[in-house]
Amino acid sequence: MKITIKRISGLLGLLLAIGFGVFVYGGWQMFGDELKAIKSLKMIQERVYTFEYKGDYGFKAFLEEGGAKTDAQMAGYIAGFLSKGYIKTGAQTPDGGCSTIASGDLFCRNFDWNSKSHYAVIKTHPDDGYASISTTGFAFLGMGEDWHPIAGMDGMVALASIYVPLDGMNEKGLCVSDLIEIDGSTEVPDTDRADLTIVAAIRLVLDYAKDTEEAVKLLSEYDVFPSVNAAHHLAISDINNHNVVVEWKNGQMRVTETDIVTNHCLAENLQSPLTGESLKRFASLAQKHSGFKSHEEGLQALQDASYEEETLWSVIYDKENLSSTIYFDCDWDNPLTFSIAE
Repeated sequence: MKITIKRISGLLGLLLAIGFGVFVYGGWQMFGDELKAIKSLKMIQERVYTFEYKGDYGFKAFLEEGGAKTDAQMAGYIAGFLSKGYIKTGAQTPDGGCSTIASGDLFCRNFDWNSKSHYAVIKTHPDDGYASISTTGFAFLGMGEDWHPIAGMDGMVALASIYVPLDGMNEKGLCVSDLIEIDGSTEVPDTDRADLTIVAAIRLVLDYAKDTEEAVKLLSEYDVFPSVNAAHHLAISDINNHNVVVEWKNGQMRVTETDIVTNHCLAENLQSPLTGESLKRFASLAQKHSGFKSHEEGLQALQDASYEEETLWSVIYDKENLSSTIYFDCDWDNPLTFSIAE
């Protein structure tokens, strides 16, 4: 299954590059949090970067201003915040198959995409929310699959990936992951609720939800918009092994209890030629790996469901130890392990 995932507006890099000129002369007092985060940015393996952000990265203000319906609107906000208001913009934005399986203290996820990227493992410690660790790709910032931070203004661009988590876990052991929903609906009701893109919804859950119940309640307070005209659903799992998928169908948010999520709608479980492969992976995971108990068994589940050439990363989140073990590019013998606490 090959679903092309477009990137956040390519203008984001240009806007942040301009903003960097302001940033250089702004001084430590105005940009202290950003400077510390950029200083922590480092390559820990080929194509893999990590950084840590402590302080205010503007997400609360983003929510208070009503959020954003599109990736381009969100990109404009990020540029404005990181440049401390010196930049204002109203710019417009002119196949894979992921899997998750949860059991006990473990939440496992494959991220499949039909193009490469440099990766980012991000630790955040917001002033008013929960600390978390998340995974994403710099390609989703609109900079191209070969872009990675080298020097100067690149650090500012890299910080924008805080707003583009594709999976993650917070200090309460709450995990969330984004998956394409090939038979989902892109219809969103126009209500008085604030707006969020799907990746911003992930950041919302990581920063402010302590368990699955809170995550669902938070999501219900927003109109969640699909990215790039493709439907998405969110797999959510907490320390109590309460596992659900949240989907948006015909303008309504629907929640289904499930330990396994692939790429078809679980609220209705409709079958079609498009969902055949997703249903097959779901059934295989349910039959072979449901109720797994160890890291090794979780890893086997990920290997069985992976696409090999298209699985960019596979991650096992340990909700008890608050750690993530990530296997990039199906390199099963060389995992990287990260802890929220360290």
